[in-house]
This record gives sequence, structure tokens and C-alpha cells, in this order.
Amino acid sequence: MQDYAPNIWGELHGIAEGLNISLERAAAEFSNGRLLFPARGCSALMSDGLYGRNYDFAPDRYDGLLAAIQPDNVYASIGFTDRITGRDDGMNEHGLCVGLHHVNEMNWQPGLVCILIVRIVLDQCATTREAVDLLKRLPHGLGFNYSLLDANHNSAVVEASPTGVAVRLGSNLFCTNHFQSNELKSENRRNPSSIHRLAALEAWRPPTVGKKALFDFFNGSNSPVFECNYSKGSGTLHTLVCRPFSRQMIVGVGADAVPISFDLRAWATGAELPVSQIHGLLGETRTAPESQKSSGEGVQGSTAVSGKSFDDRNLAEASFRNVLMKNATFQDVNLAGANFDDINFSGASISRNCNFDKMTIADVSVKELFEAYRNQQSGQKE
Repeated sequence: MQDYAPNIWGELHGIAEGLNISLERAAAEFSNGRLLFPARGCSALMSDGLYGRNYDFAPDRYDGLLAAIQPDNVYASIGFTDRITGRDDGMNEHGLCVGLHHVNEMNWQPGLVCILIVRIVLDQCATTREAVDLLKRLPHGLGFNYSLLDANHNSAVVEASPTGVAVRLGSNLFCTNHFQSNELKSENRRNPSSIHRLAALEAWRPPTVGKKALFDFFNGSNSPVFECNYSKGSGTLHTLVCRPFSRQMIVGVGADAVPISFDLRAWATGAELPVSQIHGLLGETRTAPESQKSSGEGVQGSTAVSGKSFDDRNLAEASFRNVLMKNATFQDVNLAGANFDDINFSGASISRNCNFDKMTIADVSVKELFEAYRNQQSGQKE
């Protein structure tokens, strides 16, 4: 750390002092000194001066922090944190964008972990070429891809393993969770989702390419690159789209999010950030955001789960508000204590073996609704 990222080493000392813990524990807890990393997804596209990316992982391991930092002696940046000191992705003041994509741990060695590598690139590199040169020099502890785009529209995918580094260059590049180079593809684990998402990225041909169009492609709940497998630790947690030339970034958390715009150039020269909180929905059992406050804290938008099937799920105590559930199906689902308010259920089907104990729809007990329906049917027969 002293050799490659002395500023992060200094942060770890500050964390240790602030939390009154040992430096060894701070390094292990907040920089992943243990090194081994659980598998995760992630898809990225670099084309026409735009960088688009989904970060897929487990909600319970998500920092849930977007950090805007201006440290001394390194570049300012905005990015999603991992273990406070690390970054999953982001853009720096020069417009360089970078994101990580897990591949394997089969040849792990002592070295730097992925989240610190992304942070180091944001801190120290202004261009894709500088980032590629640095990534070739760094000691890689695990097998990861790193997607890159700079303000001059130069893009690259660096395939990095403890056994070697391969670089892919081009004007239109796509990256998921496997190596494509001949040098490293033998290290790939079986990952059909990665193959599927790569094919979807390569096939995407929008009539016009813009930040919002790219964001919708990545962030739509029905998109072939959006992952809903939250229960197995591979759901899309956030979407990030950047235009490096103008230092513009839009982000959203969860599916069908209302994107928040950040102007990194304006912020780096003294402007306030547009929001202090970003709200989003992760998975299908979480509570929807409350209305956006007039102060600008928080953002609300309706969430679509149209056509989805909720089979054999535990949705006890879940709260759904302002959600489009058109043509959704519920079967063998525990809905005990669930609350549905302002929902479009047109065409939805709630079938057998669902537990409705203490469940309410618009503050009315489902048991009361069923009882009223049975009484009505009985009266009609009589």
C-alpha cells in the first residue's frame, strides 16, 4: 500500500484511529486485507463517448454510498464505495471512468484487491493509456476485468489475473465477467449469465445513443443485462452512465430508477451536489421510497415489475407502494403482513397456496376482502 497507494494507507490509519481499532483490523475490514472476494456480476459498454455499467452483487454486502472526494495530491472523483476505502466504479476530474468485473479466484496470490485497484486508478490516472500502463504494473491478487473510458473517447478492457494481464482496445467495447483473450480465457469459471449479458450488449443497436437511452437499456427491469438474482447475491444494485468529455454522470439504484445527474466539473470547482440521498428499490421485497422532499433530498419514481413471477417467495411484512405489477403472478408466496398501496395490478394473478395472514391492500385486510366476497357470492346464490 505504501508503494502503490500511500493516500489510502493514510486513510486506513485514520479509520483505525477514529474507530479505536488496530491498524491490522482496519486493513482487513476496510481494504479487504483478507483478499478473497465473493463472486459478483457486472456489465459495461463503452461506445460513442459514453460509459454505461451495471454493478451486480448482494444487497446485504452493499456499502450503499456514493462518495465525492477531493483528497490532497490525487485526483478528485465520484464513485460507489466498497469497504469505505475501495471503489466499485466511478469517474474522476479528468473524465476517466473505470469499473470492476469479477472473473475468478482460481490463481489468487498476495497482491492488491479489485476495489483498491479501481480506487488507485481513479486517484492516479487521467487517461485510459495511463490506466492501462498502471494496471499492467500493479500486483493483482485476483482475476478481474477492468472497463475503461476517458474524455478523449479512448476505451479499453484490461483482463487482469495474478498470472498475467491482457488488454483489449477498440471504439466499441463490451465487458462482463469472463476473460475473452486467448492468454487468459482458460481461467474462466462456468458463467452462462456472463455469456448471455455479453451477447445482449453486443446486439444492442439504439436508434440514437445518449446518456438516458443507455441508462434505460442497463437499468430497465426487463433488460437482458439487468440481474434480478438478489437472493443468490447477483442482483443489479446500481447503474452508472457517464459522458467523460463533459464530466457528466447519471446514476440510479435498483430497477427502473429515476436517474440522478452529477456534473463532476462543476462540483470539483465548488458547486454543491444536487442531492444528499439517492433512493432505489433492491429486489422484490423492499419498501418503496417515500415522496421526494422539497429540499431535494431523495428521489422517488414508480417501479415496474411487470410480467414477473413471484414463486415460492417470502414477502412477509413487505411494503409495495406506487408499483406497476401488471401481469405479475404470485404462487406459493408468503404475503403475511404485506402492504400494497397505489398499485397497478391489472392482469396480475395471485394463485394457490399464498399466505395472506395480516396482509393489507390499501389498508384493508385481505381476510376481510375475502370474507366480504364470500358473503356477496352467498347472497347472490340465495
